[in-house]
Amino acid sequence: MTSERAVERIIPRLQLQIGGVKIPRILLGTSPFIGAGQFGGRAYLYHLKFYMNPMNIVKIASKAVELGVTGVQALPHRPILQALKAVEGERGVKLTVVGTIGPDDPIEDIKSFKGLNTVAMVLHGALTDGRSERQISKLLDEIRAANSLAGVATHHPFSTLSWLLRTELDVDLIMLPFNKLGAFMDAKPERVAELVKGVKKPVLGKKALAAGRIPPDEALSFVAKSGCIDAVALGIASEHEAEETFKAAACAFSNVP
Repeated sequence: MTSERAVERIIPRLQLQIGGVKIPRILLGTSPFIGAGQFGGRAYLYHLKFYMNPMNIVKIASKAVELGVTGVQALPHRPILQALKAVEGERGVKLTVVGTIGPDDPIEDIKSFKGLNTVAMVLHGALTDGRSERQISKLLDEIRAANSLAGVATHHPFSTLSWLLRTELDVDLIMLPFNKLGAFMDAKPERVAELVKGVKKPVLGKKALAAGRIPPDEALSFVAKSGCIDAVALGIASEHEAEETFKAAACAFSNVP
């Protein structure tokens, strides 16, 4: 069994190179911190616990750093961004941030990530899945103007990636839901995996645990072995979850090329 000390050594070595930028393969996700809808009955409790009490976000992010996780897939909400800055100050680290922008005010969201080491930003799934090539292209340009890699997220990986392949959009990375159950996806994982390989872009997986429906070891072993997910963002709601989940991620991704 991988010890906590071993996890601290393994995780920092797991890096994805995109051009001249390195992104950790294992990132802290932030969906629990806003009480996102996929958590069902826990969503409101998470909203109260984290969004309304940002010091609890600080505790989780600080625990992640302790375990070697210094990458964050961050939603553009003030309590989250302020908590990340607090962790940087307390821990004396510079976090590597992959931000989500939109759907309501993507231009303002781009500005909100200034002051953090935001190496990449992706368009919110609601924007990408709207499939306006003109709007998406313009926002990708805005992201690049902010000196970040520019990508897209999708809630409908199979249909949106099928569309993306027919466009001339140039994206640096893609974020999409991917898990063993096919939960929060619009096709079975095997079909999505085959399509992703045809896109030939780095892919950041989300919802890997299917909002807690799959045990971390089982979930992350499947994702890592799929051959289509290069990095993964993992939402964590407690320090115990952080230890269990990041340990499983370290084991699963330590052999991913």
